[in-house]
This record gives sequence, C-alpha cells and structure tokens, in this order.
Amino acid sequence: MENVKLDRYTYRKKAIKKAIIIIFIVIAVLIAASTYIFRASSIEYIGGTHYSPSEMNQFIFGGDNPNILFYVLFGEKDKEITFVQKYDVDIEWPDKLTVTVYEKPIVGYISYMGCNMYFDKDGKVVESSSASYENVPQIEGLEFKSIVLNSKLEIDDMSVFNTILELTQAFDKYKLGIRKIYFDSSYNVTLYMNDVKILLGKAENSAEKLFALKQMENSIKDMKGTLYLSDYDGNNSSIIFKKEN
Repeated sequence: MENVKLDRYTYRKKAIKKAIIIIFIVIAVLIAASTYIFRASSIEYIGGTHYSPSEMNQFIFGGDNPNILFYVLFGEKDKEITFVQKYDVDIEWPDKLTVTVYEKPIVGYISYMGCNMYFDKDGKVVESSSASYENVPQIEGLEFKSIVLNSKLEIDDMSVFNTILELTQAFDKYKLGIRKIYFDSSYNVTLYMNDVKILLGKAENSAEKLFALKQMENSIKDMKGTLYLSDYDGNNSSIIFKKEN
C-alpha cells in the first residue's frame, strides 16, 4: 500500500510540474504574441502645439510603436511633461490610441538667472526651463518684484498681462513669428520679428496694427530695419520703414 501511495504522490507531483510548465509556456506564448498583436499602429493626437507627435510618443509611451497591453498593465499614466497640464489616453483595441493633450496656457517667458521662466495669461510662472520654444515670445522691459515658480509675477500694473495675452492671440491669429516683446517705462510696445524692429506704440488698436503688419510681412521678412506702426491710422501712408544695411 505504501508503494501505491508513493506512486500516486510521485504521479501527482509530476502532473503538477507538467501543468506548471504548460502554464509558463502558455504565458510566454501569450506575451510573445501580445508583443505583436497589441502593438500600436496608429496614435492620434488632439490638441497640443509645443511638441511633435513623435516627441509626445517618447514622453508618454517611450517610443513610436508602444505595446498597448503593456502600457495598460505597467505604463506610467501621469507623467510630468513640460508645458503639458495633463493628457488623456483613449484606447481602441487592439492597435489604436487617441491622446488628448491639455497644454499649460503659456503666453510668454522672461529670462532670469540663466533660466526661461514661462508664465500664463494671469502672470503665474508655470515652468522653468533652459530651452526656448517656438511661438512663445520673450518679454523684456518689465520690472518684477519677485519671480517664483508657481506664483504670480509681481508688477506695478498687472493689466500688462492682458496686453500680452491680446498680443499673443493676435500673433497666433495672423501667424506672425514674433520672437520678443519689449515694454518701455510707459508700456509702449516694441516687437521683434527676424531682423525687423516694430514700434507698435500703445497697445490700443494693436489688432489693426498687427493686421497691417501681416499684409506687409512677406515684403520685409528678409530685410533689416525698423518699422514704425505707432501712428498707424488705417492708411498705408502712415507706415514708415527705415531699412538698415
């Protein structure tokens, strides 16, 4: 009887080992298969202008063709990305992803102690970076009482941030490549586009002045000089351009 019991125990032990081996083989096969079956063939991005789709793929998934199943099971879902407030990933199984990007509302930056301090429409500093980003103008001429990350920039006239917002919205509307906005002590505005300095004057009626700038952009974009728009009254005769060598 003891031999029979031992044989049964041995048989059961071997059966369990075989079952475990089979389970591991099945798991290995499924993992190997999922590497190909669930690899993303399409990633669509909605919203976001600071980064290219390839850059966002690297930030969120670690590459251009991520494995969706691995991302769901093991991927980090809330990565911190400069200029991105948050993002939502929607999955259409087995191989499609749609990513909605909500960017931080950046309107400009100031250079401070070797860093670019990016701020939103309310003047709150939302990011510190050594990089300069396209379509985010540098702001110069303003005197700040304090510059602290995640706090508002302190300035005597806080309405200047409304002016900056209106200007940058017009830049986007007319697709003007303005790289710098300068305010003098009276808050007169000077813009810099390539090698052209644009004297805008007071920010009032800036939309009309910027529309006029858009009309002549192609004719001055390769030139160097100063464009006087401060006295623009709707007539081209009030526009003066002084060319420099």
